[in-house]
This record gives sequence, C-alpha cells and structure tokens, in this order.
Amino acid sequence: MTTDDKFLASFEATTLPRHRWTHTAHVRMAWLYLTRLPEADAIDKIRSGIRNLNARYVEDGKAQAADSHCIPAPEPQAEPAGYHETITVAFVRLIASRVKGKEKYGTFRKNNPDMFDRGMPALLQHYSKDRLHSPESRLAFAEPDLAPLPGE
Repeated sequence: MTTDDKFLASFEATTLPRHRWTHTAHVRMAWLYLTRLPEADAIDKIRSGIRNLNARYVEDGKAQAADSHCIPAPEPQAEPAGYHETITVAFVRLIASRVKGKEKYGTFRKNNPDMFDRGMPALLQHYSKDRLHSPESRLAFAEPDLAPLPGE
C-alpha cells in the first residue's frame, strides 16, 4: 500500500489524527480522489469524508471533555464543525481544472502554490469574502459572485 493509499484509508476510516488534518491535507485528499475518480464521484467522496471526519473530531472532543471533567463541548451544529459546502465544492472544482494527466502530487503542489495558501487566494478570485464566508454558503453551495469557476 502506498503512502497515498494509507493517507486515504485513514481519512476514510476517520482515523486521521486531528493535527494532520491541515489545509494541505484537504488539498492532497481532493487531488487524490480527482486523479482516481470522475469529478462528480470525487465530490461525493470528499463531501461525505470531510463530514465524517469532522464529526469524529467533535465526538472525540466530547469524550475528552467527559473524561477530564471539563466543560462539555458544544452540541454539534446542522453541519459538523469545520465543514463548509461552498469552499469544499469550489476548491474541488478548481483542483479538477488544474489536474494534468499523470502529473505527480509534488509537481501539482509546486505548480499551484495558490491552492496551498490558507488565505484561499484561488477561491477569492471567484468569491468575495462576504459571499464565501456567509452562513448560507457554509450550508449550501453558492455560485461565485466575482468570476465563474472553471467549467461553468
């Protein structure tokens, strides 16, 4: 099993440690699915995988709080903490537009530094901050308000 396979297996099994679930890990996971699956299937796997993993982190936080007699963690929201529908789908669409044939992940990363910037400059070419960070955009996909996403 390759390192990529192990990474995806831990993501899918919701065993990826919280400290390893970084912005770079999100991009890597999406890139891996997009190089292995059709875009629509990749989006479904990514969406459900992020929700499952984030829900696991919420449950782990509750268990830790109960074990340590701390103040209990807040109740889960309609969407698990950390999940954002518009950011997820738009990022996947941007990554999909930049995947080049048999290109290796290291090359993709080198050629697309804006995708790895936590400030999200790649998304902010398409979305205003107000639209991207609105409560509605968190819960449901919002079309861009500045420029169309690739493939539109």
